[in-house]
Amino acid sequence: MGDSKVVFEKLNEIMNEAMENKEPLIKFWIGNSLEVVALDTEAVKRIYDSTTEIEKGTSYDFFSEWLGRGLITSGGQKWKHRRRLLTPMFHFSMLNKYFEAYNQEASILVNKFKKFSETGEEIDIFAYIKRAALDMICETAMGVKVNAQDNHDHEYIKAVQHFNYLGTIYDKNVFFWFKPFYYLSGQGFDRDRTLNVLKKFTSDVIKKKSEEFERKNGELKEKTFLSHLLELKKANNLTEEDIREEVETFMFAGHDTTSSCLAFLFWSIATVPEVQEKIYEEVYEIFGDEERDVSPEDLSKLTYSEMVIKETLRRHPVIPYFGRELQNEVEVCGKILPKGTVFVFAPQHLNFNPHIFEDPYKFDPDRFLPENVSKRDPYDFTPFSAGPRNCIGQKFAMNEIKVILVWVIRKFKLTSSKPFDFVEHAPEVVLRPRNGIPIIFQQRL
Repeated sequence: MGDSKVVFEKLNEIMNEAMENKEPLIKFWIGNSLEVVALDTEAVKRIYDSTTEIEKGTSYDFFSEWLGRGLITSGGQKWKHRRRLLTPMFHFSMLNKYFEAYNQEASILVNKFKKFSETGEEIDIFAYIKRAALDMICETAMGVKVNAQDNHDHEYIKAVQHFNYLGTIYDKNVFFWFKPFYYLSGQGFDRDRTLNVLKKFTSDVIKKKSEEFERKNGELKEKTFLSHLLELKKANNLTEEDIREEVETFMFAGHDTTSSCLAFLFWSIATVPEVQEKIYEEVYEIFGDEERDVSPEDLSKLTYSEMVIKETLRRHPVIPYFGRELQNEVEVCGKILPKGTVFVFAPQHLNFNPHIFEDPYKFDPDRFLPENVSKRDPYDFTPFSAGPRNCIGQKFAMNEIKVILVWVIRKFKLTSSKPFDFVEHAPEVVLRPRNGIPIIFQQRL
């Protein structure tokens, strides 16, 4: 099969050339699976808008062993039922209850960075960001504190990190896709052991919270994702496994993608100082010298900061590729795609289409000024997907990102000894920095 990085780079070249030539689709085969990659807006719009082509592709198969058939991995009537059931949990009135957890964990993160600001040491911040995001999601999803930011050796934390690592290795080695080879390598058994840790932790929490829920006649002190599911359990015939699937899904989607975005966000502002200064001015105008908690009302005033977050998501798409398995024969841009085709959305390429974004490799938040956004098709940029299967937790993610951004930027000036293009993309299921995020923190006076 050759080196996966070399293969990926060759595919990259082919797709970029096709995009330059305004080709809307390219196709290739992986084994006996036809994969069609969409490279322009009209192509993605055709599938995004479909109410029937909602079956996920194979990119999440490895993670379905952990997530079961929750909202990310399910399809058909089960997905439609779960989507209707869960949507009210992401109403702003529910999300506002999570701000206490956001602020607490952001404050801890700032204190972690403070000790490095005192020495001037340059550090890779990615692991720190991931642990803060994991603490936030454990509190908001399940109402438990795992203290990942202080307790790096917590069994569940290590299992989450290791399972993601195993997923990366699995994705890059086609021989592992055949179960006998996977277990002969020893990785299959490693995965099973890690899965047991993940499932046991969540199942134990659900059992404990369920017993508390029954004991207190449906009244739990904290309002979390899990507590809302327990309230819905009886009326909707949810089993403990149903609840576990959705809690695990929220845990996975809510910390991995968010931490990736935050890492690339801090990298971008550390290496584009004029952007960082504008964010700081906006934050200072709202908070002044106060170090108070961030409120939902504060976030609505962070207009420039939101533009920077969107440009970060364009320049560093946290889900670089994802697919749908077509359930019917579909015509896309004049081409007939047979049933069973894996239709691949590729933000890793579409976000750099020069026919959509001028000078696409430049980091320019002004692309998201209202007057510039109005000139583009809404489907030109879809950081949280679009159509019926858009990301249900996008507001949750944006709230968390903005709160952490405020806490960090009002305390520190960020710089790096490396240039903007130092950080390379590792295009896994969730985008990661191949060579870390090296940041120097300087305390603001």
